[in-house]
Amino acid sequence: MDLQVPLNRLKFGQDDGAGINARVAGRQDGIAELAANLHVHGQIENLIVKDAGEGFYSVANGNRRLAAFHMLYTESSERPINCTLHDVDEAKAFEFSLATAVTAKQLHPVDQYEAFVRLRDRQDKSVEEIAKQYGMSDREVEQALALGHLSPTIRDLWRKGEIKTDVAKAFTLAPDHKAQEDILAVFAERSGGIAGIEDYDVKQSLKIGDDDSGPLVEFVGIDAYVARGGKVTRDLFGTDHQVSDPKLVKAMAAERLKAECAKLVESGWSFAVTADSVRNTRYDYTRLKVEVAPTPEEVKALADLNAIFNPESDVAAGYYGCDSFAELTGVQQKAYLAYQGLERAIELRSYTPKMMASAGCFVKIDGDGFLEIEFGHVKPKQKEAAAAVVKEERKEQKKAAAKTAASEGKPAPESKVLSNALQQRLSSQLIGATRDAIATEPQLVNSPMFEALAKIICSMIDPDRPFHMPDAVRTKLPTIRQTLNAGVFNQAIAKRFDAEDYFASAPKGFVLKAIVEAINQDEARKVSTKPKADIAKFAIANLGKTGWLPKELRSVHYKGPGSEGYKRPAPMAVPAAPAPEKPASTADKVRAAKAERETKKNDLQMKRAAATKATAKKTSVKKR
Repeated sequence: MDLQVPLNRLKFGQDDGAGINARVAGRQDGIAELAANLHVHGQIENLIVKDAGEGFYSVANGNRRLAAFHMLYTESSERPINCTLHDVDEAKAFEFSLATAVTAKQLHPVDQYEAFVRLRDRQDKSVEEIAKQYGMSDREVEQALALGHLSPTIRDLWRKGEIKTDVAKAFTLAPDHKAQEDILAVFAERSGGIAGIEDYDVKQSLKIGDDDSGPLVEFVGIDAYVARGGKVTRDLFGTDHQVSDPKLVKAMAAERLKAECAKLVESGWSFAVTADSVRNTRYDYTRLKVEVAPTPEEVKALADLNAIFNPESDVAAGYYGCDSFAELTGVQQKAYLAYQGLERAIELRSYTPKMMASAGCFVKIDGDGFLEIEFGHVKPKQKEAAAAVVKEERKEQKKAAAKTAASEGKPAPESKVLSNALQQRLSSQLIGATRDAIATEPQLVNSPMFEALAKIICSMIDPDRPFHMPDAVRTKLPTIRQTLNAGVFNQAIAKRFDAEDYFASAPKGFVLKAIVEAINQDEARKVSTKPKADIAKFAIANLGKTGWLPKELRSVHYKGPGSEGYKRPAPMAVPAAPAPEKPASTADKVRAAKAERETKKNDLQMKRAAATKATAKKTSVKKR
């Protein structure tokens, strides 16, 4: 039965007592885009609901649309929503939700392209209008329309699944359909056939990616480059743009880097130089040891943003899991940029003006064409002076914090975050353990080819210089860790973890929490009033054999103290002390003394008899 229900009388299926919404993961994904679409087109399909009593209805199918309606009109709105009432029990309503979630399929990219072309050509809609109508970014629509560069043959092969998506995207960089089909024909005659083509095969045939012009033109801006007389063949799925004048784009990039360096010096840094200019001497520089301290709200915000653009990471790593920024959706790109902006703001907050005046920055352009800044580098001759500045500033910060706390009648605040330096050391330990586990993976003995590949990967993993690793390796380390042998990886990370350094460097609260997780709350309470150094000594002495690891080193394989479902082993039973012996009486002592004298007397008689026998034997021998 069809009916209209006020928006504020509709309940989410997952909030129904029986839970009639099958979808758990991704409930909030793309709600803003869906709201944009509903705003343009209105409601096209009814929500499927069941009577929840007292004038309320639970949604079995359409919960994401309900969330979008809340975004458009607020939860308290009485706006009528078209619904279809199914008089069914909870089990049947759940089946409706499950059937919709399982059978819902995204359009194939080729189908989406043809639909957008139809909107553009037959309805005269611009890229901006299509993007707004379907809650997409302009670039996402441009990516779909770029598939028009593909020859009908390649589109058909892609739709049938005979070539990979990345391969089809690479073909869009070819100048025309003939060039695409010529490349296709060459690979069709090879042993792997069409199915064996990879995206780098296509790019290599087109001589694409041989230099860094793509990221550079992304950095300076394609429009700015064209305004200076350059021409660009855009790569809408990455940064392999083809430029007509590589020298021009390099000159423009150098100009902008110089301007960015000037801004940093103007903001208070002692110096700012390009990373290339210190390529051979950068490791003579040190870095300020500052304490990066995000608030609990910022930590949550970073984790939430990271979950949008890299949901598969085992830590809030801050990098995306695909090959390039351009492959992210519009929503993911916004989340990634917001993450990077918040992370930079938190880091910059840890540097005082005096610290900035004692150190500088290295700047470079990353593979996506973004400006990358490394803060806090110290020139070799300034190392001691900069360290003294940091030490003095920390004292002043602690005094100020203590003074504020005293005025508010509170104890002096303790650090609630790990220092940036300790986090970097933990990161190096995790990367090093990953490399160790790859090298000793038991399955390698079954495949000489995989063993050779593992050696190549290991040679690219540098625990001490993670951002010098190829992005294709660095960004895949979390995924690699998940596939490693659990026993091998746990053994590797246990060897790498420097417990003495961690407990000596971590704030008091972190060490006490570790004692709670590895031993118990009572032991942590007993040592909590002691100085930090004594608490660290206790942890170093007692936590080593428990297998405890800080959360920064925990992977999906971790089953030690603090992990979900971990149960502490029962304490070993201590054997009861033997009952004390009954004191001996005087009579017992006298008897014992007599027995001892008798024993000695008998021993003496036996020795004399043996001596007499030996003498008699010697005399008998002489007489003969």
